[in-house]
Amino acid sequence: MIAPQDDEETPFLHRAEQPTTKTPLPWNQFWIVLLLDMPDPVSSYTLAPFIPQLIKDIGVTNGDESQVGHYVGILQSSYYAAHALTVFNLSQLSDHIGRKPVMLIALSALSVSMFSFGLSKTFLGLVVSRVICGTFDASNSVMKSVLIDITDATNMPKAFNYMPIPWMIASTLG
Repeated sequence: MIAPQDDEETPFLHRAEQPTTKTPLPWNQFWIVLLLDMPDPVSSYTLAPFIPQLIKDIGVTNGDESQVGHYVGILQSSYYAAHALTVFNLSQLSDHIGRKPVMLIALSALSVSMFSFGLSKTFLGLVVSRVICGTFDASNSVMKSVLIDITDATNMPKAFNYMPIPWMIASTLG
Protein backbone atom coordinates (compact mmCIF):
# COMPACT_ATOMS: atom_id res chain seq x y z
CA MET A 1 0.00 0.00 0.00
CA ILE A 2 1.38 3.38 -0.98
CA ALA A 3 1.03 6.30 1.44
CA PRO A 4 -0.75 9.36 0.05
CA GLN A 5 1.56 12.16 -1.02
CA ASP A 6 0.95 15.56 0.54
CA ASP A 7 1.50 18.76 -1.25
CA GLU A 8 4.27 20.85 0.35
CA GLU A 9 2.24 24.03 -0.02
CA THR A 10 -0.82 22.72 1.82
CA PRO A 11 -0.80 23.90 5.45
CA PHE A 12 -1.07 21.26 8.16
CA LEU A 13 -3.48 23.31 10.22
CA HIS A 14 -6.39 25.13 8.69
CA ARG A 15 -7.18 28.43 10.31
CA ALA A 16 -10.76 29.10 11.19
CA GLU A 17 -12.39 32.26 9.97
CA GLN A 18 -11.42 35.11 12.27
CA PRO A 19 -14.32 37.34 13.29
CA THR A 20 -13.88 40.89 12.10
CA THR A 21 -15.72 42.68 14.92
CA LYS A 22 -14.13 42.69 18.34
CA THR A 23 -16.24 41.57 21.24
CA PRO A 24 -15.88 43.58 24.46
CA LEU A 25 -14.67 41.84 27.58
CA PRO A 26 -17.47 40.43 29.76
CA TRP A 27 -16.55 42.61 32.75
CA ASN A 28 -19.46 41.34 34.87
CA GLN A 29 -17.81 37.91 34.95
CA PHE A 30 -14.23 38.93 34.34
CA TRP A 31 -13.73 41.02 37.47
CA ILE A 32 -14.86 38.05 39.58
CA VAL A 33 -12.21 35.85 37.94
CA LEU A 34 -9.59 38.52 38.65
CA LEU A 35 -10.73 38.79 42.27
CA LEU A 36 -10.72 35.01 42.78
CA ASP A 37 -7.15 34.84 41.48
CA MET A 38 -5.82 36.93 44.38
CA PRO A 39 -5.83 34.39 47.28
CA ASP A 40 -3.19 32.22 45.59
CA PRO A 41 -0.25 34.64 45.89
CA VAL A 42 -1.45 35.98 49.22
CA SER A 43 -1.35 32.49 50.74
CA SER A 44 2.04 31.67 49.28
CA TYR A 45 3.80 34.94 50.17
CA THR A 46 2.20 35.97 53.45
CA LEU A 47 3.91 33.41 55.64
CA ALA A 48 7.45 33.63 54.26
CA PRO A 49 8.81 36.32 56.64
CA PHE A 50 7.37 34.66 59.73
CA ILE A 51 8.26 31.01 59.16
CA PRO A 52 11.87 31.13 60.52
CA GLN A 53 10.69 32.60 63.82
CA LEU A 54 7.83 30.11 63.95
CA ILE A 55 10.26 27.22 63.50
CA LYS A 56 12.35 28.56 66.39
CA ASP A 57 9.26 29.07 68.58
CA ILE A 58 7.76 25.60 68.17
CA GLY A 59 11.05 24.02 69.23
CA VAL A 60 11.54 21.61 66.37
CA THR A 61 15.27 22.46 66.20
CA ASN A 62 15.83 21.88 69.94
CA GLY A 63 17.72 25.17 70.20
CA ASP A 64 20.07 24.48 67.26
CA GLU A 65 19.66 27.64 65.16
CA SER A 66 21.69 26.15 62.31
CA GLN A 67 18.79 23.75 61.59
CA VAL A 68 16.16 26.48 61.13
CA GLY A 69 16.88 26.84 57.41
CA HIS A 70 16.55 23.09 56.92
CA TYR A 71 13.06 23.00 58.44
CA VAL A 72 11.99 26.18 56.68
CA GLY A 73 13.07 24.58 53.40
CA ILE A 74 11.04 21.45 54.11
CA LEU A 75 8.01 23.53 54.98
CA GLN A 76 8.18 25.79 51.93
CA SER A 77 9.08 23.03 49.47
CA SER A 78 6.18 20.87 50.67
CA TYR A 79 3.83 23.63 49.51
CA TYR A 80 5.37 23.88 46.05
CA ALA A 81 5.70 20.11 45.64
CA ALA A 82 2.00 19.64 46.40
CA HIS A 83 1.20 22.49 44.04
CA ALA A 84 3.19 20.92 41.19
CA LEU A 85 1.77 17.44 41.75
CA THR A 86 -1.89 18.49 41.77
CA VAL A 87 -2.18 21.26 39.20
CA PHE A 88 -3.13 18.89 36.37
CA ASN A 89 -5.44 16.80 38.54
CA LEU A 90 -7.38 19.85 39.69
CA SER A 91 -7.72 21.02 36.10
CA GLN A 92 -9.03 17.62 35.00
CA LEU A 93 -11.42 17.55 37.93
CA SER A 94 -12.81 20.91 36.83
CA ASP A 95 -13.43 19.45 33.38
CA HIS A 96 -15.49 16.62 34.90
CA ILE A 97 -17.48 18.26 37.70
CA GLY A 98 -17.38 21.90 36.61
CA ARG A 99 -15.29 24.97 37.24
CA LYS A 100 -17.40 26.60 39.96
CA PRO A 101 -17.42 23.64 42.38
CA VAL A 102 -13.67 23.20 42.03
CA MET A 103 -13.03 26.92 42.61
CA LEU A 104 -15.32 26.99 45.67
CA ILE A 105 -13.78 23.86 47.16
CA ALA A 106 -10.26 25.13 46.46
CA LEU A 107 -10.85 28.55 48.00
CA SER A 108 -12.56 27.02 51.05
CA ALA A 109 -9.73 24.52 51.54
CA LEU A 110 -7.20 27.32 51.12
CA SER A 111 -8.90 29.32 53.87
CA VAL A 112 -9.11 26.34 56.22
CA SER A 113 -5.47 25.37 55.61
CA MET A 114 -4.24 28.92 56.30
CA PHE A 115 -6.32 29.01 59.49
CA SER A 116 -5.01 25.61 60.59
CA PHE A 117 -1.45 26.73 59.85
CA GLY A 118 -1.92 29.57 62.31
CA LEU A 119 -3.22 27.21 64.96
CA SER A 120 -0.61 24.46 64.48
CA LYS A 121 1.77 23.83 67.35
CA THR A 122 3.76 20.97 65.80
CA PHE A 123 5.98 20.80 62.75
CA LEU A 124 3.89 17.97 61.28
CA GLY A 125 0.76 20.12 61.59
CA LEU A 126 2.53 22.95 59.80
CA VAL A 127 3.64 20.66 56.97
CA VAL A 128 0.20 19.10 56.56
CA SER A 129 -1.49 22.49 56.40
CA ARG A 130 1.06 23.74 53.84
CA VAL A 131 0.57 20.60 51.72
CA ILE A 132 -3.20 21.14 51.77
CA CYS A 133 -2.66 24.80 50.89
CA GLY A 134 -0.37 23.87 48.00
CA THR A 135 -2.76 21.19 46.78
CA PHE A 136 -5.70 23.54 46.50
CA ASP A 137 -3.67 26.56 45.46
CA ALA A 138 -3.48 24.98 42.03
CA SER A 139 -6.85 26.56 41.25
CA ASN A 140 -4.95 29.17 39.24
CA SER A 141 -5.07 26.82 36.25
CA VAL A 142 -8.83 26.50 36.71
CA MET A 143 -9.10 30.30 36.66
CA LYS A 144 -7.39 30.36 33.29
CA SER A 145 -9.84 27.75 32.02
CA VAL A 146 -12.73 29.91 33.21
CA LEU A 147 -11.17 32.83 31.39
CA ILE A 148 -11.08 30.80 28.19
CA ASP A 149 -14.72 29.84 28.73
CA ILE A 150 -15.99 33.41 29.11
CA THR A 151 -13.98 35.02 26.29
CA ASP A 152 -13.74 34.48 22.56
CA ALA A 153 -10.94 34.80 20.01
CA THR A 154 -11.31 38.58 19.69
CA ASN A 155 -11.02 39.52 23.37
CA MET A 156 -8.98 36.63 24.82
CA PRO A 157 -5.58 38.31 24.31
CA LYS A 158 -6.81 41.43 26.10
CA ALA A 159 -8.22 39.34 28.96
CA PHE A 160 -4.96 37.44 29.45
CA ASN A 161 -3.13 40.78 29.59
CA TYR A 162 -5.11 41.61 32.74
CA MET A 163 -4.31 38.32 34.52
CA PRO A 164 -0.94 39.38 36.06
CA ILE A 165 -2.51 42.45 37.70
CA PRO A 166 -4.25 40.66 40.60
CA TRP A 167 -1.19 38.44 41.04
CA MET A 168 1.08 41.48 41.47
CA ILE A 169 -1.38 43.28 43.76
CA ALA A 170 -1.77 40.18 45.95
CA SER A 171 2.00 39.56 45.97
CA THR A 172 2.54 43.10 47.19
CA LEU A 173 -0.12 42.72 49.87
CA GLY A 174 1.20 39.29 50.88
